[in-house]
Amino acid sequence: MITGMQGLDRITQLFIRRLLPGLLCCLLGSGVRAEPVLMVLSDFGPSYNQVHDAVLKTAQQPPTVTTLDQLTPADSHRDIILAVGSRACEQMLNRYNPDTRLICSFLPSTTFEQLKQQLLPEQAQPQVSAIYIDQPLLRQIRLARLVKPDAKTLGSALGSNSRSLRSDLESGSRDAGLKLQLAYLSPQDNPVEKLTPVIQSSDLFLVIPDSSVFNRAISKWLLYLSLRHQVPVIGFSENYTNAGAAASVHSSPSQIGQQAGEWLNRLQAGETLPPPSHPAYFDVSINPVAARTLKLQLSSGEALEQALLHIEAGH
Repeated sequence: MITGMQGLDRITQLFIRRLLPGLLCCLLGSGVRAEPVLMVLSDFGPSYNQVHDAVLKTAQQPPTVTTLDQLTPADSHRDIILAVGSRACEQMLNRYNPDTRLICSFLPSTTFEQLKQQLLPEQAQPQVSAIYIDQPLLRQIRLARLVKPDAKTLGSALGSNSRSLRSDLESGSRDAGLKLQLAYLSPQDNPVEKLTPVIQSSDLFLVIPDSSVFNRAISKWLLYLSLRHQVPVIGFSENYTNAGAAASVHSSPSQIGQQAGEWLNRLQAGETLPPPSHPAYFDVSINPVAARTLKLQLSSGEALEQALLHIEAGH
C-alpha cells in the first residue's frame, strides 16, 4: 500500500522527469529572443528610405536600423548585418567580423567586387554576399533583342570601372546571336570620336552603368548620335528612358528592399547565405517617342517585362 508521502514523492518525480523540462523551455523561449538583424543605411536619403521601408514590410522579424554615424564597436559583431548602399558596405567590410553574415545591398556589382578585394583580400570564404543594383548583362542583352529582333550587331562601351565585364558581355552577346562592337573609354578620350564608329556599325547600343564612362554630358551625346544614326539605345534606368533611350530595364529601391527582406527571412529560418545576386525583381520602361522615331514596334514596358520573365523561366 502506497502511503501519502510515497505518492507525493512519485508525483514530484513525475513532474521533474516529464513536465519540468517542457515548462522550462516555454519560460526560456518566452524570455530569450534571437538577436535582431542590424540594418545599416548609408544615409537617410529618399532612395535609402525606400529600401528601408520595403525591408521592414517584408522581413518577418524587423531589423534594428542605424546609420554610419551611429555605429558602435559592438555592432560589428551582430550575427546578421544588412548594409544598404556603397558607403555602408565599405564601412561594414572595414569592420568585418568572420562570425557575421553580411549582406551588402543597393550598390553596383563592380563596386562590391572592388571593395571586397580591397578590404577582405585574405579572407578565403567570408560570409559576405550582395544584392546588386545593376541588372545582369544577359537580361539587358535579351531586352535589346526583344526591342529589335532582326538586329545582328550590338554596340557598347566600357570604362575603367567596367572592364571586368568584358567576358560576360562577349558571352551574352554570343548567346543572343549578336556580334559585339566594343569601345573602351578613358577620361582622356574624346567620347564622340570613340562612340561614333561603334554606333555607326551597330544595330543596337547597350549602355553599361559605369560612371567613369557615361556621365550626363556623354550620355546626351550618345543619345543624340543614336537618333541620328537610327540605332536604339538600351539603358539601365528610367531616367535613361526619359532622356531618349528606346527602352531600359531597372530595379527600384523598393524592389531591392523586398529581395533583401526575403533574404533575411531565409537566413533567420536557418538557410545558408545566398551568393551575390542581381535583382530578382525589375521593371522595363519604354520611350514611345524614341520608338516611333526609330520605327520600332514596341507594345508596352509591361509586355517586354513579361517576355523577359518568360525567357528567364526557361519557357
